Amino acid sequence: MIPRAADGATAAGSAAGAGATALLLAELTRNGRISLRLACSRLTTWESLLVQHVLGRGDVEFLAAAPDADPDAKRDPGPAGPATVTLTRSPLAGLSLWAPGEPPGPEAEPVGGLRVPAEVLDAVAEETRVVEAREAADRHEADTILRTWEKNGELDDRLARLADWVERVESVYILIGRDVFSKSDAGTNTLTRQGLLTGLRTSPVDDWRPADRLFVVLAYCLFVSGRSVRFEEFNGLQLSATGLREFLLDRHAQYCAALDRGPGGAAGLPLLELAQVVRELMHDVDRSELMRYRRINGLTFVKNERLLDFPLPRDPETMPELVARHGRLNLGVDPTGDVRADLRAMTLAAVALDAIAEADPGPAPPAQGAVGELLAAVVLSSIVATDADYGMSSSVRDLSGLRGVRPGSPDGVLALKKGDFFCCCLPHPTRMAEVGDETAPILWRSAQRMMYNRWHFAPGEYDRAEIPEKRHYFFPPQVPDIAEHAEHHHGGHVASRVRYTIRAPGAQVWHPPFTVFGHGYRGCYDIRLVRMEGPPFTTTELAEAVRHCSLIDELWRTLAQGLQSGTLHVPPVTGFDRSWYESRGWELLRPFGLAIRTPARVDPV
Repeated sequence: MIPRAADGATAAGSAAGAGATALLLAELTRNGRISLRLACSRLTTWESLLVQHVLGRGDVEFLAAAPDADPDAKRDPGPAGPATVTLTRSPLAGLSLWAPGEPPGPEAEPVGGLRVPAEVLDAVAEETRVVEAREAADRHEADTILRTWEKNGELDDRLARLADWVERVESVYILIGRDVFSKSDAGTNTLTRQGLLTGLRTSPVDDWRPADRLFVVLAYCLFVSGRSVRFEEFNGLQLSATGLREFLLDRHAQYCAALDRGPGGAAGLPLLELAQVVRELMHDVDRSELMRYRRINGLTFVKNERLLDFPLPRDPETMPELVARHGRLNLGVDPTGDVRADLRAMTLAAVALDAIAEADPGPAPPAQGAVGELLAAVVLSSIVATDADYGMSSSVRDLSGLRGVRPGSPDGVLALKKGDFFCCCLPHPTRMAEVGDETAPILWRSAQRMMYNRWHFAPGEYDRAEIPEKRHYFFPPQVPDIAEHAEHHHGGHVASRVRYTIRAPGAQVWHPPFTVFGHGYRGCYDIRLVRMEGPPFTTTELAEAVRHCSLIDELWRTLAQGLQSGTLHVPPVTGFDRSWYESRGWELLRPFGLAIRTPARVDPV
């Protein structure tokens, strides 16, 4: 029989218990900035099950003092009485719960403790054993893969490749139990700087920790399923053998549904084969009516792939008003209704104006040229349409710099420096008024970061063997993403007040790569949007950024085609340097004046 809460002591206990679990929930979710599902995915099996059991109970007590500092917290009344679970936190792992008698990690910051009824701990222990039995069975397959690699003499080569893949992604922060596998400028770096992967190459598998054996196989499978960006889908989360198989099966089911195909017998496939099938389906999905994109949580580094109902071709149905007005008033191009053809005509008109200015610069040629101004019109249109505080697009200044000594060779790209790239970073015509004199520094800092990123991404679409060992680079982003709390763990984002973001990279994966001088590129230009305060961006605004990136795509393809065919003289994009930002060059852009008078429009997805 459930006791009534009318009794004062019972009611007080229930209230205290509710308060205790409310505190636990707030700590887990960082006061609602992380979903409970995501928060529990960061915990070990035992921790996650405990949380699910205690939330909402009225007989759980919070102890503000750490158990080792509170003599009363140590004295459990007996085997049938409540016991104390220690709570700690750390910047990246977040909240951790430690079983009675389990010593907390040395770097954990004490939070307090929870007094938990003995029957709850019993139930959690029972359920943990069930989960761990399944995990042990699935680990057997992973261990068999590892032993086969070792037996066949393949292990060192696979470890070397894994170490290189880890270097091609910005942040890796994967948890296996209490062990951390990381590579991040914002936290620990156990994989490369602390030499974990190098150490594994010099020691027999029998000497590895169980978590090491599991990480090597599962990370390899993640890459097979979709390059190293797949590592980021487990950032700040627990990676397990069971979890990886379920992840791949979920992704397989989503891809099959997107393609209107039956799932077949995917559940029975060997792990590596399942990963390969998922990767093959991914390319078909990119040409389906659903668009892959990623949701990013800056608190945890996790980047989860999602599918958005967004039919092809994903171009604007009509030319955005600001771009149309700029084309009509400043480039002499009247719209025909064919958006890409109209943007192509605008680009050719801008190139012609730049050629005239280059031949006869006159007293004050435009700092960023007509092509740069057309690009700015597209960026401004995307900012206004999504109600962003500021936005940007970046790429290489001089397309001819991508030319190698032979078609398709990387030597042209490898010779480029940071200054060979530019970023057109512009403010909303009115939303940044309160920032005042800080506007120019914010935009210039963001532009510099994007110029560096663009340099960092440039070799990412070449074969590894063609890139010198010491030239560090990242795989460029390929699918759109939408991020929240981006200012955490990132000094550049803090300095530029970046909290909510959208990124729409090009060449888009549903189109052929951007090909110039015999080589195809992804992620070599983009639209990026920023809000410094809430509300967060939505998928409607993400779709609008994608539509605008289609215009950027057409601009660059038009320039590349003309340059390669010899029909266009394409001068480098000028402006958008320190002096341009310090002199508030955006205020002289003709599209900027038009933007103040152009109504915002966001089409539904």
